[in-house]
Formats: sequence, structure tokens, C-alpha cells
Amino acid sequence: MKASTIKLVAAALIATFVVASIPFIGFTVDTLDEKQGVMIDFAYYNVDWVEMDLDGMTGDEALKAACEKRGYKLEYDDDGSVYSVNNTPRLISVSWGLYVLDGYGASTTWKKVEDPASFDVSDQMIISWARAGEGSSMMPAVDATGFTYYSYANEGVNQYGEKLKIATLAPSVAETVAAVGGLPYIVATDRYCDYPHSLVERQNKGEVRIVGGFTDPNFELIVAENPDIVFLDGGTGEHVTMADKLRKAGVNCVVLYAAQSTDDLLKNLWICASALGFPQTGNAYIKDVNEAINNICRIADLSGKKVFVSLGASDSPYTAGGNTYVTNMIESLGAVNIFAADSDSWFMVDKEAVYDKQPEIIIIIYDIKEITSQREYRALLTDLNDMWKETPAYQNGEVYVFSGDAASLLSRPGARLQESLELLAKIMDPESFEAADPTDVVGVKYYNNSYNDGDNGYLTYVKAQGLLEWQRD
Repeated sequence: MKASTIKLVAAALIATFVVASIPFIGFTVDTLDEKQGVMIDFAYYNVDWVEMDLDGMTGDEALKAACEKRGYKLEYDDDGSVYSVNNTPRLISVSWGLYVLDGYGASTTWKKVEDPASFDVSDQMIISWARAGEGSSMMPAVDATGFTYYSYANEGVNQYGEKLKIATLAPSVAETVAAVGGLPYIVATDRYCDYPHSLVERQNKGEVRIVGGFTDPNFELIVAENPDIVFLDGGTGEHVTMADKLRKAGVNCVVLYAAQSTDDLLKNLWICASALGFPQTGNAYIKDVNEAINNICRIADLSGKKVFVSLGASDSPYTAGGNTYVTNMIESLGAVNIFAADSDSWFMVDKEAVYDKQPEIIIIIYDIKEITSQREYRALLTDLNDMWKETPAYQNGEVYVFSGDAASLLSRPGARLQESLELLAKIMDPESFEAADPTDVVGVKYYNNSYNDGDNGYLTYVKAQGLLEWQRD
């Protein structure tokens, strides 16, 4: 396994204790954390942020003012409760309600207000009018460390009217920022950031500076770039600590949530877009991602097939546990991760355990080198240990390899989630996709750098939603 992969996975494993300690870290007050406004949360990751003065208003009055500002039609029930906002009505178990922030730091959550008509929101910085129901997931108003993310930019321009300068400290974070319009503003990254390729080209030209590794970002190098915003990974303890240190030095930070599910990733996309001042871009991208995911999941039918995901081809590789984005994708396609119940995160597994589980499909994330031919693919399979060869997956020819750019799809929870999902679905269930479209034929058992090459790529449903443009810049 590549040293970089070992380092990234190890970091994810050792970060648990530090992340669990977030609520006890004394974060400084962000000097730009001053904007007031209303989040109108229509559900399904469709949110409108309306910046406005809340002084002297009740919750109801704030909603009316926000709707007037946006030109939204507002309708009420006979009992005075909100029925519809911008022609989006409440449903039987999904109602419109006022929510305010409750708690501190990473423990900040939304708390429902029972009587919006009499509740004074003057002292609230951000309120949410959300169409929420039991078990629903509202868009957070704060990042993973409890700081709001609306105060830093307006359409890519900082508070002084200058073009933004951004630092991203993890590969997945860089991709997430880039996908919602932030690529031209990145001036610094971690050393493992290798996508999109245009960003790497700027690194090689010296236009984008390397400011440390994934688990060891360099404070002095970051500050020297004078960034307007530093984007960090909330699933990594060192990033949480670095955010606090940078904020104390007057550097604005946005700490994204640990991405363990599709839900987390979509929230991170919205947070990045809003922090950059591109909320509409974020909404549009999220809408397209959702549509692509729904189209893919509607076609795939894996009927409970048992899947083993291996980070490399060694006898004792890392594999994805239950509370990971990889398991989330597998389950959304109707398959089962054979090690989902064994751990909540990535962990090492021995060949005997793989044999005992008898997987029907094996997915190998191979980042040692790019596999570009059937000969190289067969050579890789030949070198697998004998116990893996005694599984239904190997014996039935259901061993698939992701290498090159395709490997990074599955090894990082970034903005290419929908691409990962389509590739996984097509390689594991080609019959269903060919039945839906006879021209949509994969015909290979490995993916590499060419997985999304124009008309020769495999991303029919992702491409149809226009989700590849940011990677071509």
C-alpha cells in the first residue's frame, strides 16, 4: 500500500479521540461571525440564505421579511401556522417551523420554537425556517466546530472587495470546494491533493503552495499565504486543533463535517458554497447530484450481494466498516458490506476473515500504480493470496479494481461521490444498466484515469447532469 494511503487511513483511525474532544476545546470568537439572517430550508438540501437584520422582529415577522426580500409567496393555515413557502407546502408529517441554535461549539444543534409569533429573534444571529418532519435532517447553520459559515465572502469576493484566497488542507476538501466554484480561488493545499488535474498543474507551476501534509499541516506556511478562508476536515483531529490555532491568529476557518454518508457530503457541499458566497451554485450542484444518485439507485439491483472492499491487494488490507461513506454507497445500491458490523470505521482485516465471510464481489482500491490493460489486471489477480481465491467473488470472476484517478474516488469522501456510485453500480451490476440502455456497456473489470474521459468514459448518468464541468477547468 502506498505510504500516502497508509498515512491517510491511519489518520482517520487515530482521530477519533481528538474529534470526540471537540466540545471541550475553547474556540476563539470569530471576528467576522457577525452576520444575521434567515435560512429557509425547503428540505432535501435545498436552502436559501437571506442575510438581514433581525432586530426587533419575532420569528413570524422574520420569515415574512425574508420572503418579501426574495419575492416568495407565503401562505398560512387557519390556525396561523405556516402552510407554504414559495409554493412548497407542509405535508402530513413534514411541517414548517422556526428553529434557533442551541448549545456551544461542536455540540450546537437546532432547537424548535413552539410559538414563533411571540418569540423575539433580535438576539439570534441565524434562525432557520425549515420544512422538517420527524427524523428529518436540517441543514446545519454552523460548521463541525460550531462556527457559522456565511460571513466570509460574497460571490468569491472578500469583505474588502478583493478576490478570495483559499487554503484547503485535505484532498477531499479541495475537491468539495472546487466542485461548487472555489477552484480559481485556491492558493494552498496539502501535499496529497492530486485532483482535479488543473489544480495539480498550478501546484507544479508554483501558483498553489503546498502547506504541509494531511495530518501535519504547517501553521507558518498557511499563515504566510494570507488566506481569507482555510477549509479543513472535521474528521481529522489535527485539523480541528489547527482551526482553533488559526482562528486565534485571526485566520477564518471552515471545518467540514466528517463525511460518513451521502448526507454529510451534501451538507459539506452547501457549507463550502455558502462560505464562498455561491449558495445558488451550491444548491444547483446538490440538486444535480441528488438526481444523478436517484437515477443510478433506481436502476441498480444488487439484491443483497455480499461485497468486500479492500484498500490494496495485500493479505491484511484496510477495509471499510459500517459508519463509512463506502458502506453507505454499497447499501444504497442494495448490496451488503461483509464487514459493516465489525467496525465503525476503516480497519485492518486478515485473509482468514475475508475467506470466512465468502464475499460474492471484491472491490480493490489499488493506488500503487494505474492498471491500464487486461494483462496487468490478470497479473494482479494472479498475485492475490490463495484464501481470497477460494471465495465466490474470485471463482465467479467478480473481482474489480479501481486504480489511478478511479482509486481516489473510493478512498476519499469528496465531491465525486456520484461518480463513485455510478462506477460501483455498473461494474457490479452491468446487466441492469444494459437493460436500461443497450449502449451503456462497461465491458471491463478495472477502472483507471480514463473512467471519465469524454465520450469514452463510463459516467452516463453523472455526465447527463452536467457534474463534470468543474473537473475540466
